[in-house]
Parts: sequence; C-alpha cells; structure tokens
Amino acid sequence: MVVVNMKKLLFLFIIAPFLSFSQNYNGPESIEYNQLTGSYFIANSNNGQILELDINNNLSVFATNLGSGPHGLEIVNSIIYVCSGGRLKGYETSTGDQVLNYNLNGSFLNGITQMNYAGEINLFITDFSAKKLYKYNIEENSHDEICSFSKNPNGTYYDSINNRLLVVFWGNNAPVYEIDLTNETYSTIINTGLGNLDGISMDQCGNFYVSAWSSNAVHKYNFDFSETELVTSNLSNPADIYYNQYDNILAVPNSGNNTVDFVFYPCDNSSIQEKTSNKNLIKTIDIIGRKTTNKNFKIHIYDDGSADKKYLIN
Repeated sequence: MVVVNMKKLLFLFIIAPFLSFSQNYNGPESIEYNQLTGSYFIANSNNGQILELDINNNLSVFATNLGSGPHGLEIVNSIIYVCSGGRLKGYETSTGDQVLNYNLNGSFLNGITQMNYAGEINLFITDFSAKKLYKYNIEENSHDEICSFSKNPNGTYYDSINNRLLVVFWGNNAPVYEIDLTNETYSTIINTGLGNLDGISMDQCGNFYVSAWSSNAVHKYNFDFSETELVTSNLSNPADIYYNQYDNILAVPNSGNNTVDFVFYPCDNSSIQEKTSNKNLIKTIDIIGRKTTNKNFKIHIYDDGSADKKYLIN
C-alpha cells in the first residue's frame, strides 16, 4: 500500500490519485476533516468507535464505547459532534475528552451539518427512523423539531453559498429536498433516479456530491442540479461522504467492505454562480499596507469595509 502524507497528496495526484485504507475499519459510516491538524475522523459504526487518520496515515482510536453507532460527524471549532442512536455527543478534537451527551429523544440520528449565521451556530440533524429533522442550538444546548418527512432522511448539508439546507433520502428514485428554515417546509429539488442516497457534500465551487448505494458510486451535480456526472464508481455501500475543500479531496467511507477511499477531484471554478455585489473597490495595497500595482499579491479594500486577498499565479 502506498503511504502518502495527506498534506502532500495534492501534489502527488498524478502518481496516486486514488488511495484506500482498510486497517481497523469496521462499518465506516461517516468521515470528517480537521483542518487544524490535517487528520480525518471516521465513525466506526459497528464497534462504537471514532477513528483518527493523521497526516502520516497512522490510524488510531480517538474515542470508544459510544454505544449506538456512531454515524454522522461534524466539527465545530474544537468539538466534534457525533450522532449516536438518539443522542448527540461531543468530544474535544485535541484530547478526545467527552464534553457533551445530549438526548434529542431521537430514534436513529444519522446526518448532521452546521449553519453559522450572524455568529450563532446551529446543527441540523436527520433522524432516519423517525423521518424527522432537528435543529440543535450549541450555545443554548437545546433542540427543536424542524419538520417531518414521508421518506427516510439520510445525509444533510448546509449550502452557505445559496443559504439553503439540503437533505438526501433513502429509497427508490430518491429525492434531494431543500428545507425552508423560515416556515419549516420542504420542496423537491430533484428526483435523482438513484436509490438509497447516503451522503451529500459540496466543493468550494458550489457543486454537490451525492453517494448512492444503488450505483455504488458518487455522483456530482452542479449548483441547481441540472447537470450531473459520475465521479467515482466500484464502491461498496458508500456512506456519509466529505469533500475536503482545502486539498480538493473527496473522502468516501465504504460501509460495505470496511475501506475509506480518498479521491483527488478538483472542482471547476467556471461553475461558481456570479452574485451581484454593491461594494466598490476603493484601494489596492500590498501586505504591509502600501498602494501597489504588483501583479502577484494584492489586497483589495472595498467601500463596505470588506477586503479580499488575491494571489495570482502567472
């Protein structure tokens, strides 16, 4: 097996675009990337563990004795939140110490995502068996039921570009729903024609990635789901996927054969939606604040107080 530093994987994709790690995985159900350390956390659903794969490809047990599951994982600041049966648990990513064991009174909590709006962070969590969607407020340590469905919800993702919550579903011709968080209703974005959707993630260009058990593949959709293409196939019950936007890596836990695949898959910047902005450029400066016309590094200052750093590669 080729051993590759995950931080260097970006530069080695020509040699090794597709890697698989299988040691100690037992029903890998979800995967989450820790941008502070470059490691990945994997939910080992068959033995109540969370594993950590570090940048040197060392696989270790991060947390154990979780009881049911675990399934969905989501990192917020220094805490990794975990779906475990009907409870939401939390662990310090640096130490593994448990800091939360909250009862949502759920049946089978599965998918989880975060929304950060005006400094308030909420978690949205699907309940596969009860066919419900919950919102958990981190600061208040409280939860609410958002809506219920006629189908079994699975993975969920908050699209910060378009300010919408998406949920994928189990079953035949499985749909992708958009949740209106204002009136707590939902609408169908697409009936995919695929069966048993598990996970959903998004790249920095606004494209979505959906894992399907019916095709044992991951499918890519553009921002409005009007175009689709096959990303990777020959998987084994691909579960709750994660797109690492820092390194352009699609991480896929295969719950059917106890492996995790890492696929280098850069996004297409041409698919980014152009949004109208009312801000106007008033000054361009260099890194120490001097006005500049340098073609390589620039800081753009706008009249609304915002700034963009731009590094141009010739």
